[in-house]
Amino acid sequence: MSTLSQFLILMRAHFRMLRVRTMLTATTSRIMTAAIVSFLLAYSVTAYFLFLHGLNYVKKLPAAGALLSDRIIYLMFFCFLLMLIFSVAVTAYIALYRNRDTKWLLTLPVSHKAIFLWKAFESSLYSSWGMLVILAPLLLAFANVREVSLLFFLKTLGLLIPFLLVASIVGALVLITAVRWFNRKQIAIGAVLIAIVVISSAVLSGLEGEKIANETMGLSSGLTFQRVLHHTNISVNRALPSTWMATSLIDWSRPYQNFNGLLYPALLISNLLFGLLLLGFAGQKWFYRSWNYSLQQSAQSVFVRNSKSHSDEESLQRNFPKPSFMRHITGRPLAALARKDFLTFFREPAQWVQFAVIFGLLAIYCGGLRQINGEIAQPRDQYLVAFLNLGVCALALSTLTTRFVFPQFSLEGRRLWILAMSPMKLPGIVIQKFLTGSFYSGLLVVMILLLSGYNLRLPWQDTVFFAVAIALLALGLNALAVGYGVMFPNLEESNAAKIVNGSGGTLCLVSSFIFVVTFILILAWSRIDVFRQNEFSSDWIRDPGALAPISMNLAITAMVTTLPLIFSQKRLKRLEIIKNV
Repeated sequence: MSTLSQFLILMRAHFRMLRVRTMLTATTSRIMTAAIVSFLLAYSVTAYFLFLHGLNYVKKLPAAGALLSDRIIYLMFFCFLLMLIFSVAVTAYIALYRNRDTKWLLTLPVSHKAIFLWKAFESSLYSSWGMLVILAPLLLAFANVREVSLLFFLKTLGLLIPFLLVASIVGALVLITAVRWFNRKQIAIGAVLIAIVVISSAVLSGLEGEKIANETMGLSSGLTFQRVLHHTNISVNRALPSTWMATSLIDWSRPYQNFNGLLYPALLISNLLFGLLLLGFAGQKWFYRSWNYSLQQSAQSVFVRNSKSHSDEESLQRNFPKPSFMRHITGRPLAALARKDFLTFFREPAQWVQFAVIFGLLAIYCGGLRQINGEIAQPRDQYLVAFLNLGVCALALSTLTTRFVFPQFSLEGRRLWILAMSPMKLPGIVIQKFLTGSFYSGLLVVMILLLSGYNLRLPWQDTVFFAVAIALLALGLNALAVGYGVMFPNLEESNAAKIVNGSGGTLCLVSSFIFVVTFILILAWSRIDVFRQNEFSSDWIRDPGALAPISMNLAITAMVTTLPLIFSQKRLKRLEIIKNV
């Protein structure tokens, strides 16, 4: 049997299972399915009109409107390329090297090449659908602004699939190369070096931009426009697949056509075919060796850790220190469980790398607010940027809680019966996961908001105001993630990305988004005095008009925090989640 036949068999079997699970969810959870579909439709319509308004505004800019709108398309596809490469690499790592399904498939009469190709394709599907949802309204708005024909949509859809596959192939090749030829220490050192280079480049770029801004202050707006485009030059590099995709779309949207309309699609398709050959070669020659090498590295790490822990009593105390602050909050048993979750999280590179990248980007972004502050003269504008900054951090936090906190209960999997039989009760374990997630994620976002307030030169009362707001959001978002994780568990799956991509994870993300938007809108209502009077007031808290929205936010936060935890407790009492364990 050929590799293609084996690949098609695996694809057919998994798609049948996906269809059965989808139909079962649609019939048994109609309210949840309706809520998810309604949110996706509402997001698509809202995003379309927002993108349409923004692109029309850019189009009307004198002289530079067309150039700036084109650069937005280049930058968008460049970001999608990087995100998809990273997402496929992480998802495929879990699916190939940290999943029981792969161990079972390797015992079947199926070639290693077919297994690797299927897992890479499966990771591509899981990573691409969300980006397609985000991308569709923007492309529709871009097509409306450029007034294109129906043929544009057909060509775009035909070229979008090769673009997503090329990005996925690059991510899979990066993954298997790193696992096959590098150990964990080398990968960690490489990640640290890359982080140092990126942070240094960002700092130098910010300092250079500030220097240019000071030198060109008072000169023509053309220099300012060139300065803005200078920071996005990497997105128009002709060696990137994102540039080929964006150039093709821009050429197809123009009233006249040129040779690039066929050149870049052909270049993208040819690289896709060559990438498939490389992927097949890597799957045949490297995959099984890399899988064995990964198991050897894991066993060696466990052996080294155990040998150190059993060497003497002093080493034991050093490697497993007693919980300090958490035991006073949750007690020693739950504090030990919290430490177990913490160590498990940081021993898995696929988890902590994503966490570090997102919070690192947030920190760099907040550090750049100092430069924006130099261009803001009005308190109204400062507060507008501060609220937008709060929204960005809150939405990033909602994504992180859904990605990392929601699957924590399901990841216990078949070990859940051990926790159920232990002196620690399952409701207490759920509370522990909520407190642990709220403490660590809340501490990080509060620090970022304090840094943002300092860079924006806000009064200290307003900086504390935004820090308290993000702390309340952290409580609500973690409660939603923990509660939905217990109410919609997937104990059969060990891949956190697949657990999140289920109906429960989607509903958690939708609920988190609604909570964040509602909270920020009500919070902006409480500080409407700044937008009306265009000045900071230290006595705003005494205003009766500000107490009502603040009380509403406190009530909403209390409801969002308590209700998911209460419903999860009732779910645990029925013990329906462990009947098949």
